[in-house]
Amino acid sequence: MKKFRRSNQGGFTLIELLVASVILAMLIVSLGYFITQMIDNTNKIDDKTRALEVCRQGIEQCRTLDLVNGVTSENITLAELDFVRQVTVSDYSVEYSEAKLVVCEVTWDASGVSESITLSTVF
Repeated sequence: MKKFRRSNQGGFTLIELLVASVILAMLIVSLGYFITQMIDNTNKIDDKTRALEVCRQGIEQCRTLDLVNGVTSENITLAELDFVRQVTVSDYSVEYSEAKLVVCEVTWDASGVSESITLSTVF
């Protein structure tokens, strides 16, 4: 019977290399997914920030105007995204006949999903 000699050469077996490669591949795919999700979330937040600014500008424009009850609507394009701003002015209450309720709603289509944001104030 032959005795097997143990080699003093160090190194990795093929199975160890395959396991390490699979673990590394899983980490890279997970990292890529995480980065993609972060970019998507950043874009959504940017869209909401722009919409909020468009809404705020609509209310600020009302501060300088004589307010008449009614609805105005306009399309605004920012950073290749189309926003629709609708400003509604109505009487606030019977008790405060000169006060007006101003509601500004901005809608936009992002990635096939319609989103909106609404701000309101009383003048």
